[in-house]
Amino acid sequence: MRIMAISDLHGNFEGLDPSGADVVVLAGDIAPLRGRGVWHVNDQKKWINKKFREWTQSYPDVQFVVAPGNHDFFPIAHILFKDQGIDWSFDFSGNVHFLGDRGTEIKGVKFYGTPWVPIISYSWAFEGEHDTLKRWFSKIPSDVDVLITHSPPHIPGSDVDRSIQTNSEHFGSGELTQAIIDKRPRFVFCGHIHSGQHGGVDFEGSRIYNVSRLDENYEIAYDSTWVDV
Repeated sequence: MRIMAISDLHGNFEGLDPSGADVVVLAGDIAPLRGRGVWHVNDQKKWINKKFREWTQSYPDVQFVVAPGNHDFFPIAHILFKDQGIDWSFDFSGNVHFLGDRGTEIKGVKFYGTPWVPIISYSWAFEGEHDTLKRWFSKIPSDVDVLITHSPPHIPGSDVDRSIQTNSEHFGSGELTQAIIDKRPRFVFCGHIHSGQHGGVDFEGSRIYNVSRLDENYEIAYDSTWVDV
């Protein structure tokens, strides 16, 4: 199986060509977001239902496996804005597998996706403190082949969770690191920290990739990651 993996599109499809991939993995922050208010999130939902649907439908031979990220409010908008009188349903094309703390199997390969990230400011989607992260990451199956997480793990000696562009501290999840040690997925695709170390890191039998596409200025900076599974 040939996988093309990317994350942190933030609505930017420019130059993306999944032709030749069996599966495209999208590790969160796929949709644009101009603000966190109700009308901005409604625009995000509309983008998912039109632009994203049209893009995925244009590649009928490719399966898209999607986990949301902390900028992707559309999956929880019905909870956040339930009294606004807006239809918050979102609709993917038939070749999209949406994995919000759940799994799917494609041609014998098992995928699992989870959106959770450590607390940033208590104002983004899918933020969690230690107990929340530990609880959700404990649901990762022990037989998963491809783990899709928006948050990077914290891997000692690597910079997959540190913005190299801004020389930041490490922002990875230690709870996710422990889950990887416990569950031993073959591959982990993450993003969130845009200019974190790309290229792949080996850790405890897993191969971990930060596959963010944009840099910290939201400019295209990285190519897609291609992996044979």
